[in-house]
Amino acid sequence: MRLWLDRHYRRRAGRRRLVLLLSALVAMALGAGVTLAFTQPGHGSVTRLKATPGADSLQLAAAARQQASAWITREVASDITVGCDLMMCGELQKSGFPGTRLLPLRPSAPDPLGAQLVIATPVIRNQFGTRLATVYAPLVIASFGSGADRVDVRYIAPDGSKAFEAQLGTYRQNRIAAGRQLLGNNHIQVSAAARQELISGQVDPRLLVTLSTLADLMPLQLIAFDDPSPGASADVPLRGAEIGAAASAGLPAMVAFMHAQQGGYAPAVARITRNASGRPVFIVRYDAPGPMELDGS
Repeated sequence: MRLWLDRHYRRRAGRRRLVLLLSALVAMALGAGVTLAFTQPGHGSVTRLKATPGADSLQLAAAARQQASAWITREVASDITVGCDLMMCGELQKSGFPGTRLLPLRPSAPDPLGAQLVIATPVIRNQFGTRLATVYAPLVIASFGSGADRVDVRYIAPDGSKAFEAQLGTYRQNRIAAGRQLLGNNHIQVSAAARQELISGQVDPRLLVTLSTLADLMPLQLIAFDDPSPGASADVPLRGAEIGAAASAGLPAMVAFMHAQQGGYAPAVARITRNASGRPVFIVRYDAPGPMELDGS
């Protein structure tokens, strides 16, 4: 009897214990797998779906501030006063923009007046609302990022937005007239693209005046006008030009002429380089913000 019991009952009991042990191990493994699925980042992860949008938004906002800061430090004249929220002002100082030219706009500030440019971060837009564009700063001269996280660099109109916008048509007509005068100068050869920008009033007044004077000294080839200002309004004139010369000595003469200019007509960039086709050209670019009118206003 004992041998029969040992042979049948205890063997089945051992098997039963083995089955129970294996079932417990499988259950633990499944439990661990489910736990990992909800806690580890990965495709379809609940944590990832909840956390990623917020993290991306913060990263995009930080990237837009950094891009705007780098552009302002590189392109904006160092004597321009810039209004900004505290975080943006700190970013500008870190990029090397003069701290003495920054106007921190604290939450209690009633307006951005006192600055010539205002950096419209989400904080500043929330602070001033629609008045930022309709009352103080109607013109976007550069923009970085998109949507709610974008950072706009806005020009503050000295006499307010309405007066500024009322003069935009006149400013453009005067630039068109000056552009047509350049096109009539026999010393200037103009590419099709540059011609179109001249006759549509898209060229910075400083360039129009300087090129007119330079053409009296030597023949010019206007290859292109440009402006490294992403997201700028269509009303912002182009601040840069690529110019060729009829003779090899012409390019150094252009550099010398531009370096001799003073005040508002002294360019930020004036040098010889090679364009995409390998041709030596002279490039000139003025600081932002540029004037809208030929008299420098």
